[in-house]
Amino acid sequence: MTDGADTPFRIDGKVAVVTGAARGIGRSVAQIFAKAGAAVVAADILADAARETADLVTAAGGRAIAAAVDISDEASVQALYDQATEAFGGVDILIHSAAIFPKYPLLDMTVEQWDRIHAVNMRGSFLTVREGLRRMIAAKRGGAIVNVSSVSGERAVVFHNAAYNASKAGLTNLTRTSALEAGPHGIRVNAVLPGGTATEGAREATADMRARGLEVGGPITQPGRVPLGMMGQPEDIAHACLFLASPAARAITGQALAVDGGFLVS
Repeated sequence: MTDGADTPFRIDGKVAVVTGAARGIGRSVAQIFAKAGAAVVAADILADAARETADLVTAAGGRAIAAAVDISDEASVQALYDQATEAFGGVDILIHSAAIFPKYPLLDMTVEQWDRIHAVNMRGSFLTVREGLRRMIAAKRGGAIVNVSSVSGERAVVFHNAAYNASKAGLTNLTRTSALEAGPHGIRVNAVLPGGTATEGAREATADMRARGLEVGGPITQPGRVPLGMMGQPEDIAHACLFLASPAARAITGQALAVDGGFLVS
């Protein structure tokens, strides 16, 4: 088996809900988890692209369905888990990678812009994790949650990212708190912290900034600040998620694993 999916990284027979699965990190997670043996629910607000992800999985011999979800809406999140249960009989793994990251200078940001980012990135994370835990606890078969947070929650990485940074700091700490409360139920909760990662969303955010005349830069763009000298790829993050969701990480919970080429230690 390829893509690092050998024992003890197999997750055969597990059901994985993947938010943000329409593209980028989420799509890579869906494909790699299916190769590792899981049935996948590819969930995203971009319904057509989520279906494309599910189709890619099934074309490669995996099991997957697509689900349209607005993670900022409680009823939509509950419907997502209902759909997963109807299709596959429950949920064992949640990989939560859905987020938005428009960039605004702090002094120019409106309350509406701040609230929108936090409605998705913080309220959406709370709703997705809470409902996932409720379903896993009720099923009494344990489980694993991996939140895709960011090194931006640990320190400032690029300019004009205050709302996103704050939301990801919140998600990392939500991860730790959830791990504490979920542990007695046999459910592990961890986070992966990507650094600079080449995704469609990142490219679109950069293009949007330039179109508005904003500088694209910050600490991570400075020479030598990424010791490995590389931009991350979606599969780098997906493999870290697979490790944390698999039996290989059975004694790990409440942790935040940076996949950043070494930026945080530079």
